[in-house]
Amino acid sequence: MKTELKTKRLTLRPVQLGDEKEIHEYAGDKEITMMFWLPNDSFEETAEFVKQNAADWGSPDQLDYEFVIIYEGKIIGGCDADLSHSEDHSYATLGWIINKKYRKQGFASEAAAALLDFAFTNLSINKVYAQCDCKNAASFGVMKKIGMTLVDDKGTRTYPKTGITSGEFTCLITREEWENRK
Repeated sequence: MKTELKTKRLTLRPVQLGDEKEIHEYAGDKEITMMFWLPNDSFEETAEFVKQNAADWGSPDQLDYEFVIIYEGKIIGGCDADLSHSEDHSYATLGWIINKKYRKQGFASEAAAALLDFAFTNLSINKVYAQCDCKNAASFGVMKKIGMTLVDDKGTRTYPKTGITSGEFTCLITREEWENRK
């Protein structure tokens, strides 16, 4: 399985020990409330996240493929293809986050497209989903840009740290649709 992905400007590679400080730079940003899964309360949580995900890479039971996004030698974000959302691991769910210093430059779309290619090329799936808060126009734009179609605009999500409930969009792309875009 190819684990280092290259795009025009970016390198995506598996999370590894030593990434803690750069990951915590965005994961510890308290203004990022859309990404409730981030280990953002303490550096120790980020270190545990890195340790766990670095250990998961290459294991026979791996379900979540966590990458860092590197631009000009610096980690500027992260993304993942996760099979654990379906009991039979028949589809992947994509996620991404970009350090706010690097937003609005097309990095999320570039990384998400590479991640989508990785998912269909390396994982035995025929569908890929992504979800975002209904107020997160940037992520919704990324989903559309990589060829995904809105399939549900009536979902909700509740953020565990704030208790706030918001609307959620779910987008989908099938293997056939992805192949036709190639």
